[in-house]
Order: sequence, then C-alpha cells, then structure tokens
Amino acid sequence: MRFVITRSFHRFRLLAVFALLALGAGSALAEVPAAVQSKLSRGINLSFWFANRDNPKIEPRLFWPDRSDLAQLRSIGFRHVRIPLERAWIADPRDPSKIDPAHADEFARAVELVAANQLLAVVTLTTTTDDLDRMLTDKPWRDTVAALWWSLARQLSARVPADKLVFEVINEPATENAAASVALMQTLAGAVRDAAPRHTIVVAGHKYSSVDELVTLKPFLDTNLVYSFHFYEPMNFTHQGAWWGWPMWAKLRGLPYPSTEALVAPLLASLDADAQPHARYYGQQEWNRGKLAAILDKVAQWQAQNGVPVWCSEFGAVKTNTAPASRQAWLRDTRTLLEQRRIPWTHFDFSQHMGIVDGAQGERVWDRRALEALGLGAPRSN
Repeated sequence: MRFVITRSFHRFRLLAVFALLALGAGSALAEVPAAVQSKLSRGINLSFWFANRDNPKIEPRLFWPDRSDLAQLRSIGFRHVRIPLERAWIADPRDPSKIDPAHADEFARAVELVAANQLLAVVTLTTTTDDLDRMLTDKPWRDTVAALWWSLARQLSARVPADKLVFEVINEPATENAAASVALMQTLAGAVRDAAPRHTIVVAGHKYSSVDELVTLKPFLDTNLVYSFHFYEPMNFTHQGAWWGWPMWAKLRGLPYPSTEALVAPLLASLDADAQPHARYYGQQEWNRGKLAAILDKVAQWQAQNGVPVWCSEFGAVKTNTAPASRQAWLRDTRTLLEQRRIPWTHFDFSQHMGIVDGAQGERVWDRRALEALGLGAPRSN
C-alpha cells in the first residue's frame, strides 16, 4: 500500500504498523495504560470548541469552555474531555496533508490547558458528510488525511504525554459500507501510530458508531486501542426537538421516559398529525431501564468475548422538548447501566441543546438535575 505523506513518514514503518492494525482473530488483552483507562471513566464532550469555527452563530462565550470551566468540570468529577477537531480548520489550506501552523499551535495550547486541569484530552477528527464520503471512496484523499493526522499526532504527542492525550481517528464514519469504514480506520490509525507510538488510539464501527456497529467489528491486533460507540436509544426520545437529522424529530415533544402507551396517549392531540403515529409507537414500545440494559448487554458481551476495552463516547438527550424529570431519569439509567458493566462514558454535551450548562463564560448556569443523574458533584459558585 503506497503512501506519499512527508519525507519523515517512512513507508516501511507504516507497513509495519499495518501489520499490527490488521484484523485478526484472538486479539490479545488490551494494553491501554491503566492511567488512561481510569481517566476515561467519566467525561464530557466539548463539541463546539474546535468544530464549526467558520459558523458565525457559534458564539465563543456561549459555546467554548474557558479556564474556569475546565477547572469546574474537574472539580465536579469529570476525568476527561472529548474535543472534536474540524479537519478543514486544522489543515493548511495550501496543502491539506499538513497542519496549519497557527491553528495547530492554538489547538495544542488548548490541549495543554486541558492537561493542566488534570483532565485527559481525547482528540477526535470530525468533518462534513461529503468529506467523509471522499475519505471512504478516494484513496489518494484518504492518504492525504492520514498525512494530516500524522503531522498533528506528531506535534501533539511531543507536547502532551501519553497519559494525558488520546487520539480518536474519526467521528462517525456515516457509511453503510463496513469494509470501507474499517479501511479508513486502519489508514488513519496507522498514521497516528507511526507518529505517536505510545499514545492510545480510538476506533469505532461504521454508520454512526452505535452498539450494533460496534459488535460487528473484529478487533485489530494493535493492543493500545479503545473501541468506542455512541448511545442514543431510543432516538425518538433522545432527539425529540432536534432540528438536524430526521425532520420528524423536530415535531416530537414531551415524550416521557419510561414510556407506556397510557403515558403517551394524553400527548397525542398536541402533536402534528404526522407525528402522532411515531409518538404512539414509542409508547407501545415501553422503553425502560430493562430495555436499555438489554442493548448495553450486547456491548458487555462483545467486550468479554474479545478482551478489549470499550468506551461510550457519546450519550445524551436534547433538553428543549423533553421534560426535565424524564431526561434526568434517562440519563441516570443510562449512566448507571454503563457503570454496572464497567463501561466508561462521555456525556454529550457541555453546552447548548444537549448540554449541562447554559449562559456565557463567567455566568454559567449548571443543570443540577443532569449533574445529579450523572453521579457528579455540585458546581462551585462563580
């Protein structure tokens, strides 16, 4: 497999890395450092800090954490933060196989600030659906993104040690083609492993990296890997009121958790006619703790069979159209079910529609019901 990346990116070294990343049966027990596994126990997504940087609607004082926010996150019990990093922003516009020097330094300083607050930083590359499709289908472009990852991982690993920094190669591959997703994960993970031999790497399944996609993965032979999944079941509850994705979600509101047909029936008349069948079916499904447990049992079984660490890197619920008591109950059930199965977790999100804070920097209003459901402490007064 040919790579044209940088003069320092030796082809023979990458091929050796791919030998470690190749799929194989009977993968050895994971060798993710204990310090990393401990810090992955509970975390928070900082989804708008280094993504959507060209969106004028993203107001930094509302969406970005500052130094005091990071200190507060650590004080209430979080051990890590997950930082989506937009590929187009970190890439040099003149040569997308290289990092933009100014942006890379800004990002590295942010990761150092996270580490200074005793939080593990998980850096995850994110991009548009069109760009993902190009990575999946256009090998030269995939190699270009691998080169970018190599440059980024090389710089960050030189500044932040392996017990304080983890690399997640891509967020949600968004493809039905599992083989193409694995090829992308292998290519990007191979580049990161070459640049940062001691740092832990995160990979995931295809589509939107849910439980069903995780359990179809065959583990790689590299033993310093974590396998992640996202958990938003049931979607009609966690995404009611969402303005993205399926248009029907925007029409759903007030759906309770746990759900029964009797609890949902009084809400139907207040919903649009085309939303009513979906709400009625949600009630008939009777979503409750036991139903969530059955899904997460699949993860626990897959982990036990393969002897590798797993991580729920996203779970959360939109709060705008959801009754606070129902959201709190779902968060508590999901969090405790994950912990009972010794699965580390990362709540989605820090701010805005699924967040645990409202308000601007220095004036944060913390969602104490959500924090209680997540088993966290009370925030300090500003």
